[in-house]
Amino acid sequence: MRHTLKSVYKARYLYLFLLIPFAFITLFIFYPFLRGFQISLLDWSGGNRTEFVGFDNYRELFWNEPLLGRAVRNILILAVAGILQAVGISFLMAWVIHHIRSAKSKYVMRIFVIVPSLIPAIVGYLLWKKFYEPEGLVNRLLGLVGLDFLQQAWLGDVTVVVTAIVFAGFPWLNGANTLIYLAGFLQIPKEMYEAAKIDGATSWRTLWHLEIPMLAGQTRILLLLSLISLLQNYDNVFLLTQGGPMDASVVPGILLYKNAFLFGRYGYASAIGVSLFAFIFILSLLSMRLSKESGEKVS
Repeated sequence: MRHTLKSVYKARYLYLFLLIPFAFITLFIFYPFLRGFQISLLDWSGGNRTEFVGFDNYRELFWNEPLLGRAVRNILILAVAGILQAVGISFLMAWVIHHIRSAKSKYVMRIFVIVPSLIPAIVGYLLWKKFYEPEGLVNRLLGLVGLDFLQQAWLGDVTVVVTAIVFAGFPWLNGANTLIYLAGFLQIPKEMYEAAKIDGATSWRTLWHLEIPMLAGQTRILLLLSLISLLQNYDNVFLLTQGGPMDASVVPGILLYKNAFLFGRYGYASAIGVSLFAFIFILSLLSMRLSKESGEKVS
């Protein structure tokens, strides 16, 4: 104990510097969450009148909210599709770039991958909203190739609106994720490729038995970060449909936004936010546990 206190005292200036970021984390992350949980126990419409209702907001959310099931289903569909896009497409693009022999072509491809990331995401979603209009690019292209029977109001049909949101942003290039994978490919020793070649391994076997296992660490962290980001995401849905038509594309974030800023039910909206946090937290823990177990099996 005395040795520990002496070590802390010797490094007191380092701990002092750590207090600054910890103070900001407490102020902008921990305090808002605790305040949100406090508000979720109230019947509050933003004015001076508040009434403590305990867990009534949570009971209403889980037992009486007609849109909860649809919102959870939609966000899970979008999350699974988003993970395949953010991780799968990025891995494939990095694999292609890594196996290009020309150094100049590799450089050009890296620039090609990272440039779309410089464009704000809101610009891309607004463009796709125009593409999906009845007279937009998607329907025009379908008409040009003789598929007129597939033309429709993509964001106005309850049966296809979620699918349309999934495909918005095609070809789903993620520059940061691709560069992370590319850095991982560069860390694979050349001797391992040479050994695989001597053993007669095909490109497919090299990919499956060498490259994918060697990049398991990058895959785990990208899966976790993508899962957290996608489950709390709602900006693309808000820009494209605002949860419509007829609440067919509603997600928890849209449900929270409407209850807070359209209906003035801040206590109920806070209950949605706290529940969403708990849901993401539990799924993140499960994801980390499964990733750890799979990593131990691979090793």
